[in-house]
Amino acid sequence: MHDDRLDDQFIRLVDELVVSAGKDPDLVRGLKWIDMQSRKNGISFYEMAFMVLKKHEAENRARQWLKNKESN
Repeated sequence: MHDDRLDDQFIRLVDELVVSAGKDPDLVRGLKWIDMQSRKNGISFYEMAFMVLKKHEAENRARQWLKNKESN
């Protein structure tokens, strides 16, 4: 289900991240990469940021699953 309120919250969060990025060179590089990839793929910066965060979350969950499986 599409939630415009959630979309607005995500956009505000990303905007705040961009504004505060000047203090973190690694974050600036990451945001530039997201910008380049979004242009390359013909999607919005926000869509690309969402895809990156979604992939990061999935990878973290997979690592946690593997860690739990190995400890059992």
